[in-house]
Amino acid sequence: MSKLDKVDLKLLGELENNARQTLSQIAKKLGTSQQVVSYRINSLLKRNVLYGFHTVVNFAMLGYTSYRTMIRFSNISDQKYKEIINYLLKHPNVLWLVGCGGRWDLLVNFTAKNVVQYNEFLRELKNKFPDQIQNHDILITIGGTFFGRDYLNKKIREIKPVIYFGHEFKPAKVDNTDLKILELISENARMSSVEIANKLGISPNTVILRIKNMKKTGLIQGFKPSIQVGNTKWAAYKALIKFQNITEKKELEIMNYLQTNVNVIAILRLIGPWDFEIEFEVETKEDLLKLTRDVRDKFKEVIQGFEILPLYREYKYNYFPRDTLKEYKAAE
Repeated sequence: MSKLDKVDLKLLGELENNARQTLSQIAKKLGTSQQVVSYRINSLLKRNVLYGFHTVVNFAMLGYTSYRTMIRFSNISDQKYKEIINYLLKHPNVLWLVGCGGRWDLLVNFTAKNVVQYNEFLRELKNKFPDQIQNHDILITIGGTFFGRDYLNKKIREIKPVIYFGHEFKPAKVDNTDLKILELISENARMSSVEIANKLGISPNTVILRIKNMKKTGLIQGFKPSIQVGNTKWAAYKALIKFQNITEKKELEIMNYLQTNVNVIAILRLIGPWDFEIEFEVETKEDLLKLTRDVRDKFKEVIQGFEILPLYREYKYNYFPRDTLKEYKAAE
């Protein structure tokens, strides 16, 4: 576990607000120098508290749906586990990959244009590692709300507009240049406009304008740090919920209740064995028990099932489906 001081926490909070801020912008807010901010960011990267910076892309506007795949392994060696991780890291449609505990060993977010394409991805994975994959469940994400990590510097969350994805969205009007910019800033949200321009052979002003337009349309929803929570004093969990006799009014009540808790960082609506997912990060087991008991007690009349998954290591967080570029070129 890496110890974080007040400056680290304030820095992480600023990166949570906007990881694309310049060193001078962050330094001004922290009341320090650009050199200190640069040193601190590099230190967090070296200590693996940070493992990068990503762009929150509303992939639904590119025509994709998220298929969360929970996998249980059997008779798996360390070597074979690494092979599976490396295979999924290279997969253009794997956006999120995390090792977990409980009934499942790995959570994989595939994106696909339709269920047929997703089935091809899943079949390829099972054919490649037939002896290791014992079981799997599939959850289709139909809506989500991201609150961010307000707990880094706050005890009370201000109710504010939140990041949504997975609803019916008007398709984004993008060209190959937009997609190439998205590809680069999804790998590194802090890549400067000058560096992007040099890589793509366009002007920095063009990069700035393109990013601004994609933010305006909602295709880009934000810029975030990729935090390896397991290397901090916090621990990450997911709570999966199965409802019974749930109404839209009651669901909204649950969401509003959860939004006030600074340790809740995301809520997802699902289709599959589970209906709802809460992602949260807490310091202690006591905090874990309190949060989950409070939810179960307060809404016990509509909760049929409840399961907690500890999240151990995040391997990948990149919400740009890389096969988008290939499809766009084929359509040209």
